[in-house]
Amino acid sequence: MSLSKITLSAIQQAGAAVFSADAELKNSVKDYAERVNAAMAVNPFGLGNDTLFENWKLVARLSQTMVGIEEELKKVHALACELTGDDGPAAHALPALSAPLSTPELLVATAPDTAPTDVVAKGGQKKASRQASAKKPAAPAPPVIGSNPTKLLRHLERLLTTRDFVAVNLSAAGLATGIPAGSVNAAMKKLLETGQLLVGPGGRFKLVK
Repeated sequence: MSLSKITLSAIQQAGAAVFSADAELKNSVKDYAERVNAAMAVNPFGLGNDTLFENWKLVARLSQTMVGIEEELKKVHALACELTGDDGPAAHALPALSAPLSTPELLVATAPDTAPTDVVAKGGQKKASRQASAKKPAAPAPPVIGSNPTKLLRHLERLLTTRDFVAVNLSAAGLATGIPAGSVNAAMKKLLETGQLLVGPGGRFKLVK
């Protein structure tokens, strides 16, 4: 049994929350460092300096812990993505084909006491069918969308359908695909321009058939 898209979306949202929390903790570490430096510059022997220093170390440890959680969530998300595609359609046996005839076979329709009429060669029918097929226009080549848009499309194919519009967290998508934060929006724009996705109400998206 594969994981549902709702479960994968929940993991993605957890990754986005951890990413935001990590960024806030790193800012807090920087702020505490500035406060410690300022306090030491004013009075190196101040009574409150020790408390500030201990708080700074505690926030730094929290930040390091959050980095570890973020790395673990990346592994969880990667495994979950693999599980969403393990229930592919079962292969069906193809019917056996009869061997081709070595010579064209003739179908002859005759009426009583008359000469044979309506002679049709099967081989001629097959040749005409092949000629008609050869005249069909070739299918247009798929648009070239680039590396990052391709990565993003493969990721979104696990989350979206062609039926319903679904909200997409671009920060989490960039985290899951390894696309730099500044390039995720450009990749999404490329998918929209090339007709791979449709955008609906509220900035939600769905796949194009």
